[in-house]
Amino acid sequence: MTWPNKVTYSRILLIPVFIIAALQIREHIAFRYVTVAIFLCIAAGDALDGYIARRFNMSSIEGKFIDPLADKLIMITACVLLAMPLWALPGDRAPLRAEIATIIIARDVLICIYVLAAYLAGHRAAFEPTRLGRFTTFIQMVMIAVALVATFHVVILDWVAVPLSYVTGGVTIASGGQYLYRYTKQLRSTGNTSKIDKSEDS
Repeated sequence: MTWPNKVTYSRILLIPVFIIAALQIREHIAFRYVTVAIFLCIAAGDALDGYIARRFNMSSIEGKFIDPLADKLIMITACVLLAMPLWALPGDRAPLRAEIATIIIARDVLICIYVLAAYLAGHRAAFEPTRLGRFTTFIQMVMIAVALVATFHVVILDWVAVPLSYVTGGVTIASGGQYLYRYTKQLRSTGNTSKIDKSEDS
């Protein structure tokens, strides 16, 4: 196993720790700091595994599938938690609106299904993130970090986290549309190739 993949798997292993810390906030408010610290470690790991893979030429087929899956699992988990009133905010507010969380989760679940299906089907080069996809992951990570910090003060939540979440929702919709177009185009291409192969065999 390469070092970038070890970092990626470490990020995945931190997800249950992040969940446990978030669920403790109502009882122990100081766990807000713990959740922020864990998420920052996960985000730093995302940058680190990519840097190591590029710098030392350690890219692998496994990494190209595991890394985006790790991103999606982390994002889905964070969105679910932030859309719940776990954070001891005034009026039991959630840091992330449910509709924004739903948009992000829907896109990431669809990508996870596509990546897993492609990997299990043996299409090892099927998933290549686009520039918009990479930017979407980046802005989602930033939004989650800001939303976590915003749990310390509602002013940050209202004036920074909420507007950023709407921008992120818009970018996520655009990115999801792009991936849907690519996937549909790839299915048509695969179907045409299969027809050609069958005609050649006959």
